[in-house]
Amino acid sequence: MINVSEQEADHLSQHLQLNRTDFDEQYLEKGSNGMMLMNSIPCSFLSNNKCNVYEYRFEGCREFPAMHLPGFSKRLFTTLMHYGRCPIIFNIVEEMKEQISDV
Repeated sequence: MINVSEQEADHLSQHLQLNRTDFDEQYLEKGSNGMMLMNSIPCSFLSNNKCNVYEYRFEGCREFPAMHLPGFSKRLFTTLMHYGRCPIIFNIVEEMKEQISDV
């Protein structure tokens, strides 16, 4: 799931020429604590495994798939969920399979 800040939502909604209310209704879910998340998997802005709003993407998208962050083993379900649509994850998993088969 991708968290979205107010500033990121403002920035992308302006780029898409949508007012924030329409943008929020179309693309975001809001939790009771005020946290905003992208409302669809795969992302609404993903087409042919490419981001249509790349220059305006959210911080969570910039660090995706977060293989460099601690706790990788706790994110295996999410990682494998994106195996078929994320070239980075695909290549890493395939390399891991190669390394395991060589052992």
